[in-house]
Amino acid sequence: MRTATSLWRRSKAPASTSARIFYRPDEIDWMHVALKFALGLILIGNLAAPFAARAQNLGTTPAFGKAVQGQQATTVEGTVLNVVNWSCNVIAPVIAIACLGIAGWHFKSGRGYFGWGVTGVSLMVISGLGRMAEGFITQAQGIQ
Repeated sequence: MRTATSLWRRSKAPASTSARIFYRPDEIDWMHVALKFALGLILIGNLAAPFAARAQNLGTTPAFGKAVQGQQATTVEGTVLNVVNWSCNVIAPVIAIACLGIAGWHFKSGRGYFGWGVTGVSLMVISGLGRMAEGFITQAQGIQ
């Protein structure tokens, strides 16, 4: 079996039909390099974060003021409010940014992007409505 000599060079040397020939591009794809670098930083950050982060424990105190009038965050009502708060302030925006990023990638590639874009914008609207409801709840607690 003959090894292809054009694996590391840009030459068009003949090789046997069973050998795969990989041609290096003439130019460096900087977008590809930047993407690999960013993903590497994210991976290193995810591996290093547990060592640098401290666990958040709300204990018996609610996330803000009082979870529900007369309730604590450890009750069912307070837990539901904290889950809704967390999903509207953390989960929905993160998934929305990912959907909008995928929509941009599909737009650049010439593929269908509208569904991803609508999903991203819808998640941002859901997040905003949840935060608005949270604001109404916290401001209305002082009303007797």
